[in-house]
Amino acid sequence: MVNKKTYLAGILLITGSLMAQKGKVQTAWRALSDYEETVKDGKPNIAYLATAKEAIDLALANDDTKKLAKTHAYSLRIAYAQFQYNLQEEMKKLEATVADKNQRAQMAYGNTSLSDFEKANNELNTLKDLDPKFLETIQTGIANGASSLDEDELKFAQAVLQMKVEAGNIASGKFNVKKYDEAADYFYKTGFINTIMNKTKDTASFYNACVSASKAKNYDKMLDYNKKMIELKLASAYNYNALASAHMAKGDTTSAFDDYKKGREQFPKDANLLTEETNLFMAKGKSKEALANLKLATEREPKNPFYYIFIGNLYDNMANPKDKTGRDLPKPANFDELFKNAETNYLKAIELKPSNKDFYFDVLFNLGAMYNNYGGMLASRKPEKITDMLRVQKENDEASAVYFKKAIPFLEQALSLRNNDVQTMRALRILYAKTGNTAKATEMTESLKLNGAK
Repeated sequence: MVNKKTYLAGILLITGSLMAQKGKVQTAWRALSDYEETVKDGKPNIAYLATAKEAIDLALANDDTKKLAKTHAYSLRIAYAQFQYNLQEEMKKLEATVADKNQRAQMAYGNTSLSDFEKANNELNTLKDLDPKFLETIQTGIANGASSLDEDELKFAQAVLQMKVEAGNIASGKFNVKKYDEAADYFYKTGFINTIMNKTKDTASFYNACVSASKAKNYDKMLDYNKKMIELKLASAYNYNALASAHMAKGDTTSAFDDYKKGREQFPKDANLLTEETNLFMAKGKSKEALANLKLATEREPKNPFYYIFIGNLYDNMANPKDKTGRDLPKPANFDELFKNAETNYLKAIELKPSNKDFYFDVLFNLGAMYNNYGGMLASRKPEKITDMLRVQKENDEASAVYFKKAIPFLEQALSLRNNDVQTMRALRILYAKTGNTAKATEMTESLKLNGAK
């Protein structure tokens, strides 16, 4: 009998404790309701809000009441009401010094602590995991009309919808004052709230979060937010490009290649993804992969001169390999084939005449330099027998002169585009001298002097 009484007393003690904690939730609700009434009257009584906050904090600290959806719903409303109160107070302070209402609002957003807004947003996250059915009820009410919601549910829905607008305002304000890191967070929050409350995928807000993270050079956020867009099936080619950029900035080239691969699988016709992947292939010495991409690009855009420039440059580099210090390495066995391919693509690019002056200069100079170097290689060929020296030297001189003469018009065109380029002048002076054009060689010497060079 004694044991039974003790057991019964224990039950009563636990029940009494739970009732007391639920009383804290009720106290928070009552105080919040009283505060909201004073706001309606235009005379917000912050004492009510302080009482509500004290009670809800106690309920959140208890193992039983912190599991209740209504505890977190009230906590969200209380935290957001505190943020709004602080914001309004800041606006009042600025009335005396800032006449423009929009400027005043933007400054108030910048000055007001966001800790209460953050708390409200965290509570929304908690509710999403704790009681999805509660949020489904709110979503249905928003979609079908408020009449299906009770008073508390309606007030919760209104608070969260206002939070969405507020998050967007905060994000835009932070972006406008170039606080991109903070802007990224609040654009993301805007998209997150919209996704939860309206069952819609807020592409614009998530995209703005990605752009802001990129401007902030916050590579971890770039990875998180762009991955989220892919996860939500909101991705564009931009997201895969941004992921690759963030991975490269963190030194993870393997992941960057994977980003481009996945991006191109999803967006096979996107020229920018193709170009950026090709650039990475080229930077990492993956010439075959880069060539495959560029050939695909020329099939899609056969009149784009830039692709032919890049292809020509790749073949040129493959034909004339260098070590890490820039010294020439032995020519490959298929040198003649590589040389011919480089020449064909350079000539095609010149035929199409790139609109970009720098690219046009580069392709003209590269082809001229390639002919010049090939001429030099021909001139230095060694005879197999000492007795053939004179004959071979004559043949070498004749063969090399053909390529020296081929080089000159392309280098002259390059110089016409960039008339103070010292490297081009020097190359032309040597070529003029080798081909017997003394007057032109002298002219180049004078031009070099005018440009402070020898």
